[in-house]
Amino acid sequence: MEGYIYLGEHYDVLGREIHITDKKIGLSVNPISRENQLNRTKSPIGYRIISAYKVDNMNKVEKMLHSILDSRRVHGEWFKDDEDTLTGEFINFMNAYGAEFYNIEEEKESILEPEDTRLIDLAKEFGKDTILVRRYKGVDYELTLDTKGLLHFKGEVFDTPNKAYNNGIVKHVNGKRGGSGTNHLSQFIVKESGERLQG
Repeated sequence: MEGYIYLGEHYDVLGREIHITDKKIGLSVNPISRENQLNRTKSPIGYRIISAYKVDNMNKVEKMLHSILDSRRVHGEWFKDDEDTLTGEFINFMNAYGAEFYNIEEEKESILEPEDTRLIDLAKEFGKDTILVRRYKGVDYELTLDTKGLLHFKGEVFDTPNKAYNNGIVKHVNGKRGGSGTNHLSQFIVKESGERLQG
């Protein structure tokens, strides 16, 4: 059966460091729906798909990968990745197999959602440029929320908290954009007052 093979991981929704390096290799006919399904518990530990590929026979390909990686199996579909090599190995296997890359982040962005006015509303409430603080990997990073409701970080401008996190902070720290993250305002603290944002 045609479908998708994905590689995913746990992460802290507030960007705190967690020490779970294991990754999950699974299959789905709809990776976005599957990611949402694995995040329904409202836990501070979320789940995100790092990489996904469309294949001609998802059951066969998943069994092949699980068999190849059996010595690294932790439990079920979860595999050890202490050396942080599994993502590269997964991508290399999928390319060698001839699978079609599925850009899950672009697909998520293309799904029509109601306009998010939270940052605009917040900017109106503050009435001035406001410095917000976002902690990532134990370090506080400052972003500016301007009066138009846009977030500024290191000379770049973002219109959602998630983009500021993945395409701003994570990219600045790791050299590549993040795969997923929280879009909640609660990830930010107002520098001036120390108050955590709500929403």
